[in-house]
Amino acid sequence: MKCTKVLSFVTCSLLFFCFSVAGWAADYPAPKEGDWVLRDFRFHTGEVLPELRLHYVTVGGPSGEHQGSAPRHQLRR
Repeated sequence: MKCTKVLSFVTCSLLFFCFSVAGWAADYPAPKEGDWVLRDFRFHTGEVLPELRLHYVTVGGPSGEHQGSAPRHQLRR
């Protein structure tokens, strides 16, 4: 009985490892980093931040039905 549990645990572990290694082999595009600076950012309380700096990292580009521009929900402020 104990041998069966150990064998099933080892089998499940090996299967999990095999499937996770396949994910590492995927060919993802290189990440792109950028900085975005927004001047005179106003909070809803009325306070003003003279300069708001955001650093971002993207993987790939926008894709889908809107070719040539970002989808509308990404353009809203």
